[in-house]
Amino acid sequence: MLVRGKVVGKNGTARFEVKKAKGGLTLRAEFPDGEPFDYSVDCPCLEPLELVGLLLPAFEERIGEIEGVFVEDVEEEKSVLRRIRELLGKLKGKK
Repeated sequence: MLVRGKVVGKNGTARFEVKKAKGGLTLRAEFPDGEPFDYSVDCPCLEPLELVGLLLPAFEERIGEIEGVFVEDVEEEKSVLRRIRELLGKLKGKK
């Protein structure tokens, strides 16, 4: 799963991207000052926005008081089995 969005603060906006895989999550944030913030955790039990929520104090230190968190895009990986079912469903529907 891949989640992209932004955190808006009083002093600027930070864009973020969180990737969730079987082994855990990685977050990369781009701040107005140009210095990126990278963080990873080996806990697949968290959801991407939970990780962003846990790191809001770090965002707040860089961009001031948080005014909002906005999700702009979510890409969910489809399993091979799900793809096969979709293809079979399409073939079945053509008959």
